[in-house]
Amino acid sequence: MMLKPSVEVHDVDGVLVAEFWECLRLDPAPVSELREIYDRHVQRGGLPSVAVDLSGVGFSGSAALGHLVALHRKARQNGGRLVLCNVDPTVHEVLRASQLGSLFDMASNREAALAAIAKLQGSDNGTAADLEAGLLPREKPSAASASASAPLRRRRAGGAS
Repeated sequence: MMLKPSVEVHDVDGVLVAEFWECLRLDPAPVSELREIYDRHVQRGGLPSVAVDLSGVGFSGSAALGHLVALHRKARQNGGRLVLCNVDPTVHEVLRASQLGSLFDMASNREAALAAIAKLQGSDNGTAADLEAGLLPREKPSAASASASAPLRRRRAGGAS
């Protein structure tokens, strides 16, 4: 029997908490479903923030990350936050390599994510406020990482390995 990746969403004091099931590799379908659930939640008057618990997720491809970026954008446009928690080191490395590590708020666990959302709901994106709220420090994009990835893009475009 093949297991189907899915998302389970809970409302915790008005904040959505999402966790993925059967998603060792984060599948884009449940992340897309989470975006739809989020839209309905906000339309019904729920808080515009969401905690995404990545426990058990060992890898994420670009399609799933694209949906997370879109959800992050929606949350920010609505005055909320998207906080990732329980991020596996491999997923963290994918975020770093794709230069998305500085985009997402991250917390060590679900409780820290919910506490950070409660503390930061409606505040600006200041680093001091993030650290005070218990979020992990964001990665700073560096010119070295951008220039280091440029030769890789040229090689792929030219077909050489």
